[in-house]
Amino acid sequence: MKVAKVEARCLSVPIKFPFTEKPYTADLMMVFVETDEGIVGHGISRDQERFAVRELINRELGPFLVGRDPIDTEKIWGDAPWELGMSYMSRGGVIGRAIGALDQALWDIKGQYANLPIYRLLGGASPGSVRAYTTWGFNVYTQEELVESAIKAVQDRGHNPLKYQAVAADRGQNVMVDAERLRAVREAVGDEVQLIVDCNGKFDFPHARELLRQIEPLNITCVDHPVYIRDIRMMVELRQCTSIPLAARAAGENQWSNRDLIASGAVNIMHANVLDGSGYTECVKVAHMAEMYHLPLGTGGGWYLQNGHLIAGVRNGLWTEFHTLREPIYEAIYVNPPVARNGRLPLPEKPGMGFELNEDAIAEYTET
Repeated sequence: MKVAKVEARCLSVPIKFPFTEKPYTADLMMVFVETDEGIVGHGISRDQERFAVRELINRELGPFLVGRDPIDTEKIWGDAPWELGMSYMSRGGVIGRAIGALDQALWDIKGQYANLPIYRLLGGASPGSVRAYTTWGFNVYTQEELVESAIKAVQDRGHNPLKYQAVAADRGQNVMVDAERLRAVREAVGDEVQLIVDCNGKFDFPHARELLRQIEPLNITCVDHPVYIRDIRMMVELRQCTSIPLAARAAGENQWSNRDLIASGAVNIMHANVLDGSGYTECVKVAHMAEMYHLPLGTGGGWYLQNGHLIAGVRNGLWTEFHTLREPIYEAIYVNPPVARNGRLPLPEKPGMGFELNEDAIAEYTET
């Protein structure tokens, strides 16, 4: 079996923003890898830098893949630095996202060829479903909307844990806004609901430390990316200042950057994302490194259908991020995609990625 054609395209999907129902346009990139045996695999990349990712795939990585056996993912990505340039070894930024989308597609092909879902090919540690935390608390909500949406998420769908997105007021210099919003949420949902805080790397060290001090009494399950650029040295120091567990994935996203994050003792929970982190081939290596240091692996950055396969595949898989802003995107591009309820995300038994594409919608939303 050989790769016969590679095509990447950008999509712009009209959706409604969670809870407020305001019109919103969501962007992403999709790539399709077709083989000479008629099997077609697909992968996705997020909105950021999507046009650069599309062009890199169509102009450079696609021609590199044509004629290769899609089963040989280790050889493919081992060859890329020597045949395309050594920047493909570090695999950060646009290159990491382009490889991530293509690697998803290659594993989709593998699964279809073997008649198995991807998570079973990766190890099948959690067949059927994975634990999921729900990102619901967007920083564009007013405090009243935040509280109301938290109650609705818990009561209507049983979402638990819940993940809050930091406002980082005054460019991260005023932590009291986030502290007050989190106190209001904790009071509204009670002590039984786990709360995760995503700082999105918006705080310097002193303000991250102060925020953690302010919210420590709220029984926070973990804080994700508390400092700028996921600074490893600062993360190590911050861990000594708080009892709240810290989670992150390295800024470089590749196995070596994540190795340094893990080995330094900077995190209690290791995170990964197959979209940004060069796909399943690379992220499995990160999972195994984390396991050697007795760290659980979760995913951050949303895109739970792709990332759910990773968490279900590895033994130290902890949770995947069910992102309510991604839910309507998936509903647009897939037919009846699974959704998380009561803290679990069901996974498909169909081979490969396992989700049926809505071909008409994808054609409609493709950008020129």
